[in-house]
Amino acid sequence: MGWGFARQQLVGRINEAFAPAAIAAAAQVAAPLGPQADAFDIVHATGAFQFPEGVTLDSYRDSLPIPPLNKAVLAEAFRYAVRNSIPLSFAIASGHAESVQVTTSDTLISVVLTRVD
Repeated sequence: MGWGFARQQLVGRINEAFAPAAIAAAAQVAAPLGPQADAFDIVHATGAFQFPEGVTLDSYRDSLPIPPLNKAVLAEAFRYAVRNSIPLSFAIASGHAESVQVTTSDTLISVVLTRVD
C-alpha cells in the first residue's frame, strides 16, 4: 500500500482514521459502501489515500502484488472493525514472505501486513 506516497504516511493516516476517537466516524463513512467493500474501499472512504493525478483506487488496488487470500483477510479485518466500531491499528512490515497477521480483542484489532520489498 505505498504507491504514490510513503508507507509511513499512509499507515499514519489509516491509524488516525481507525483510532478509538475516530472509529465511529470511520464506521459511518464505510456503512454506505456495503458488505462487499474491501479494505481499500474502506480506507479510501476515510480519505487516507491521496493518489497522484490519473491514479484511481482500482488501478492502485490492481497494481499491488498482495496475494488474494491476504487481501481477503485485510478486507474482513477492516469490515469487522467498522461493523463493530472496534478501533484498528495497522502496520506494514518488510519480510521474506507476503503475510497478514490479525490479532483481536474486545477493544482493538491489530493488523500487520508483511510485504516482500
